[in-house]
Amino acid sequence: MSEDFLPIRVFRQREVDNERVEGRGSTEKPKWVLTGEELAKRSQSLAASLMSCYADVQHNDDLPYVYEVTLDKRDTSKSKRKSVVDMFEIEGADGPSHVIGMRGSKRLLVHAKDDAQIRTLASRIVDYDRYDMPLSCIESIERFRPEVERLEGESLYKTRLVDFKADNSVIEQVFEEHLNAHDIAFEKISYAKDLNVYRLHANADQVQAIADGAARETLFYIRPMPRCSVTLDGNVEFALPGVMKPSPGEQYPIVGILDSGIETMAHLAPWINGKRMSPYTDSDLDKRHGTFVAGVASYGDRLEQRNWVGGLPVRLLDAAVFPRDANVDEATLVDSIRAIVDSTHNEVRVWNLSISFNTEARDDEFSDFGIALDDIQDEYNVLICKSAGNCAVEEDGAKGRLLVGADSVRAITVGSVAHKKGIHDMADIGSASPFSRKGPGPEYIIKPEISHYGGNAGWTPLGSTRSEVHSFSTDGGPAGAIGTSFSTPRVAALAANLQLALGGEFDPLLIKALIAHSANFPGDKLVPADEKVQEMGFGVPGNLRQILSDDPYTATLVLRGVMKKGEQIDILDFPMSQSLVRDGYYTGQIVLTTAFAPLLVAGQGGEYCQSDIDVTFGSYDSKKSRDIGKPGILNPIGRNDSTNLLLPSRYSAKMLKKVETDFALRERMLIRYKGKYAPMKKYAIDLEDLTLKYKSAVAADRLWYLFLKGTFRDYVEREALKADEVLEQEYCVIISIHDPRRKAELYNEIPQLLTQHNFWHEGIRLSNQVRSMIRRHP
Repeated sequence: MSEDFLPIRVFRQREVDNERVEGRGSTEKPKWVLTGEELAKRSQSLAASLMSCYADVQHNDDLPYVYEVTLDKRDTSKSKRKSVVDMFEIEGADGPSHVIGMRGSKRLLVHAKDDAQIRTLASRIVDYDRYDMPLSCIESIERFRPEVERLEGESLYKTRLVDFKADNSVIEQVFEEHLNAHDIAFEKISYAKDLNVYRLHANADQVQAIADGAARETLFYIRPMPRCSVTLDGNVEFALPGVMKPSPGEQYPIVGILDSGIETMAHLAPWINGKRMSPYTDSDLDKRHGTFVAGVASYGDRLEQRNWVGGLPVRLLDAAVFPRDANVDEATLVDSIRAIVDSTHNEVRVWNLSISFNTEARDDEFSDFGIALDDIQDEYNVLICKSAGNCAVEEDGAKGRLLVGADSVRAITVGSVAHKKGIHDMADIGSASPFSRKGPGPEYIIKPEISHYGGNAGWTPLGSTRSEVHSFSTDGGPAGAIGTSFSTPRVAALAANLQLALGGEFDPLLIKALIAHSANFPGDKLVPADEKVQEMGFGVPGNLRQILSDDPYTATLVLRGVMKKGEQIDILDFPMSQSLVRDGYYTGQIVLTTAFAPLLVAGQGGEYCQSDIDVTFGSYDSKKSRDIGKPGILNPIGRNDSTNLLLPSRYSAKMLKKVETDFALRERMLIRYKGKYAPMKKYAIDLEDLTLKYKSAVAADRLWYLFLKGTFRDYVEREALKADEVLEQEYCVIISIHDPRRKAELYNEIPQLLTQHNFWHEGIRLSNQVRSMIRRHP
């Protein structure tokens, strides 16, 4: 087979593969449910706490009572959560919800409008025979206390109110009247739906007055307003590439640069698209950082003389949102980003954001900034590439957690990898840069998902040293710097090139999945997968050609769709070529990436991601007929003796420690995902690594399957039921099958099997311009 361009393939499941989710409920009570005296004591204690919470506090009768119900750390699963919420919904399923939000991942916010509702709640809590299950799940009930963080000398604060749903207008009125009474200037800020956020111009004493005053029961928190920063230092001499200019009549990818402004110097001026979008005048801007970022986006490969991104140079939209004096707070930045994206989103779909706030993401709470970025991306169907953030280079290698905003679920978050190693640099080539902040994101979601080349650093006996990446200074000369700010625009340029290549309606989920699927770890040191993922995500992505094409011994399949609640997909005739069978067993390397767009609800704390898709892949012995006349049986065909081959326990620990192949070093991905509701997961397995116990699972006579099933949290299920809506979520699964011995011509054989089993499939559709460009530059 020639080494011509071999595009990856898209396929669809058949009608027979679409199934219904089967309920397997049990009438027996779980063993963890309390009984007898232990249950009675729990009931009495919780009821007493409920009735005494406000005993020593002057309650504002214009406001509801708000309680914080802490769940036992073992009892936060959906099935247990449902029973707790049912107990507190004292006005029935069709009435207003009394569980109005969450703080973290195990504390529910419950409200009661008056004393009568408190008594009703108490009557349920003491009825322990009826409510034994929810009472067994509850650890404590307390009066809700807002988080109040004062800082001497601070004059700008951010306040978020409790979300009382339909009563929010009354709550906001009480809060604003209290601010006016204390002569506190304020503005209500549009962050995202379900977030009631205010900017307060107040000192520490005024903040305390709010926390102690009549409106304290409206508060979720008061914190100093985050302020953002950018850093750029460094100076390096190198030969600049020649000035490039767009060819007339050609289409080019475009990236919006949300930064400090771009200088119209010789190399960049031809690529700047239209006028600058900014709330600031030219004299308000220090354009060094934005110019450096823009240079990497458009000239990155040429500046480094590498083919890291491939594709075409990108046009640039100059979106200057960071002023010279750095006096920009989080609310102002969100407003500026939203306004610029609103006016340009039909033309610019990919955005680079290398500006950060010096506040670390939390374990069990998604940041307001990240939520705002998600809201913007959803409203305008755009994709933001966000830097993970930088930390100080410590001699012991210690690293900080990624910064707020980098926890945006919809964004691609980008870390930094060392592209070279000086004698005193700390990181090996291809390893995470010593300044690159690490994940995971809140609730263990994979953040950053991707890394790219952003420099190296270390210590000499005389001080710090670094190996910089290259771009332009504002005077048009060469410049060098390090940081995740400068790895991120490489990924933005790649995403924009993919957008142009794929054409049609912009599909950020597909673009994210393709980038993550292509990524690997370029270093030469075997590091445990969990550790690598925490620092580098899924690694450094391939270039444009590598993402969109296969070799003769590899077949990549893309499954893209929407899954509704109650549906599942079970592809029982997944194509595995018999040419992979050697000595009676299937061999081969399989990389599977699953990405989906979870439903997001801001007020649900650590449960911000309200949906999930579980993917399993493996083999089975035979198909079996099932009796759909029996209770709970909805699907007529099933599998006998299935084995999910994506589980780490299937593989030999001894084999996983060997570094005999590039796959073992750079691609193998076997980790236990701690966060069930993780929007992106990736697996990379080598069937040669299976333990003897599971070797029989890949015997030559086995059949193969791919299974997808959606899950939705209790909150969105209740809201959908009230609104008579059907829940659904978008997904993208990409799976590559590779023969490391380069014998089986899978690129031809897998499509033949798809046709044989009546699947629709085709090579991924690419624009003629990009297809021609890729063919010319292998």
